[in-house]
Amino acid sequence: MDAADRPGAAAAWGHNPGMSGTRRTKAPARLALVPALVAAMVAGGCGAAGHSAGPPSLNASVAADPPKVTGGAGAPGGGAGANGPTASDPRAPTAPGKIAPAHPVPAAFRPAAGAASDAEVRSQLAQLDALKRKEHEQALSAAAANLAGLLPWAQEPRSGIQVSVASVFTDYGLGLACGGVLGRNQLGVAHKTAPCGTLITFVYGGRALTVPVIDRGPYIAGREWDLTGATAAALGFPGLGRIKWALAR
Repeated sequence: MDAADRPGAAAAWGHNPGMSGTRRTKAPARLALVPALVAAMVAGGCGAAGHSAGPPSLNASVAADPPKVTGGAGAPGGGAGANGPTASDPRAPTAPGKIAPAHPVPAAFRPAAGAASDAEVRSQLAQLDALKRKEHEQALSAAAANLAGLLPWAQEPRSGIQVSVASVFTDYGLGLACGGVLGRNQLGVAHKTAPCGTLITFVYGGRALTVPVIDRGPYIAGREWDLTGATAAALGFPGLGRIKWALAR
């Protein structure tokens, strides 16, 4: 006797022996439904994805991609609007090899009414420089205006040792009445009327030095000679005082 035919076998399996065949028949049918369900799910998913990949709504398009301005006033690359670079703006593109100016002239700039032009200003500055040079030259030869009141050199004592008050001038780099400019190491002396180049021997503190007349002056009452800085240093002259002198032989 088979186990299936035994009494109580159906009770041991917990179901009716008459239904065992039916369950065996339905199991393959259920398995066959699985592929169909999977195919349906896949098809449904693709459809949903295809639907979501379609054209977005108007609101979504505006939020995700705002409209772009490709030209016109105010655009970064547009014309000379309120926000765009103008011809006088340093941001404006320049020709190849040309450097934009650091201080561009505004388009609305206009010179003040009656203002002098650059050429007129340069002309006025040149005239001012000429006046300054003329005044300086007059100052260098100021003796010309006072020669009438000075003792002519022809009447100065020509023999023996004389004693006069002398001072020192150190206007280095300035012009001399006898020509050239005063140097730091230049030996010489200034006198109001003595001819340029006249040799004068000075004696001070036991030292003697012969130097030429190279300039006019001094124009301070009581002073007759103005020694250069180098001459005073060579004699040990302090700068202002009485000094012995004589025409060189």
